[in-house]
Amino acid sequence: MKNYKIIDSNYFADVDKNTIDEIVTSFSYNKDLVYNTHKWSNYLKNYLILTHMGDNKIDRLSLYMSRYYWLKKFYHHYSITYGKDVGIEQQIVQILESIGNEYEDFDWYEIQEINQNIENEI
Repeated sequence: MKNYKIIDSNYFADVDKNTIDEIVTSFSYNKDLVYNTHKWSNYLKNYLILTHMGDNKIDRLSLYMSRYYWLKKFYHHYSITYGKDVGIEQQIVQILESIGNEYEDFDWYEIQEINQNIENEI
């Protein structure tokens, strides 16, 4: 039984472009990736918003899982176009490590399910 919720794309509709610009500039993200015309650039924006803005209305596990979901979804589509990227893979592993460190009894099948759902989208 899931005890988290993946934040869906409706959540991000109210985030203005200036906020995203500020995140990209403050943390020196690759503007070409964030503002790309590929659909996956929105997945990256969603991940960045959750990572840098957070929200105290979102429980911690849902925040971790949503960050994982959006980054994994971005990377899945990105890697089809550009191939593997060790830096992004490390970010994904860091999220998993954080989940494992904080939630001893976490059901890792949930991660497999997310991965399968993302892979089946194409």
